[in-house]
Amino acid sequence: MEEIFDVGNWMEDFVRDAGWLVYHRKSAKTMIRPATPEDVPEIHAMIGELAEFEKLSDQFVATAEELREPLFGQNPAAEALVAEEDGGLAAYAIFFTTFSTFLAKPGLWLEDLYVRPRFRGQGLGKRLVLEGAKMAEERGLGRYEWCVLDWNQNAIEFYESLGANVLKEWHTVRSEREQIRGMLR
Repeated sequence: MEEIFDVGNWMEDFVRDAGWLVYHRKSAKTMIRPATPEDVPEIHAMIGELAEFEKLSDQFVATAEELREPLFGQNPAAEALVAEEDGGLAAYAIFFTTFSTFLAKPGLWLEDLYVRPRFRGQGLGKRLVLEGAKMAEERGLGRYEWCVLDWNQNAIEFYESLGANVLKEWHTVRSEREQIRGMLR
């Protein structure tokens, strides 16, 4: 059964197809769907594009094969949604489960959100964020969270326009493999 609805303050032709948002345009059909193992090489390529955009290419060392296991192995650590248009991938989002002791509930963490430059401005990022929100709501999760680089003002304004709170009082703390080993010495 098709359900047509309005997203935000702009009218688009969306339908619900097997639970996923499908956007119809005269020239193309864009579908948000769960990633498959066959998508891994293109997701990997987009992660490289994201790393370049974020000026972090030197930190991007994962191979496509290394990405396959945490997404589609026996015990997946994360899940991905992709936006497919004209037979290719236009965008992706990767999520994983977190836990809040204050809420005593699991949450959903949006690790990556990336839209290829030629597909920007079509609402794909918004659709992926909203699909994550739908996942969190349907699973009864306590939170839906992600980070944004402090210099990415466009992203900050986009997230705030969706009603998300950018928590200025929190800082991300990270230990890479070498620091982890150092802690254990």
